[in-house]
Amino acid sequence: MSSAAFTITLDAAENAHGTIAVSGEIDVTNAADFITSVDGVSGRRPLIVDLSGLRYLDSAGFAAVFHMLDKLAIVVVVDPRSPVRPAATLVGLPCHDSIDAALVSQQAS
Repeated sequence: MSSAAFTITLDAAENAHGTIAVSGEIDVTNAADFITSVDGVSGRRPLIVDLSGLRYLDSAGFAAVFHMLDKLAIVVVVDPRSPVRPAATLVGLPCHDSIDAALVSQQAS
């Protein structure tokens, strides 16, 4: 992928719950930067990371996400209509369909 980039957006209302939205592309050229960027977001952990806005996520991107899941640093949201949802399902990424579902899951823990 050429000129692959991602953007992290912090919604003030959602950030009280520790939520960020990620858009763009995550691939081998920026997967390490993605980890660093997410780790640099202040707030409670695990951080809810909404990947629904991604257009592309390659194996290095999935490895980065699984790395943060293994550290219990994040909870993942991928909307069923997201273009990365079929690949997320294929690789067995544990994810919620919505931020609300992720919040309910965290409260139950």
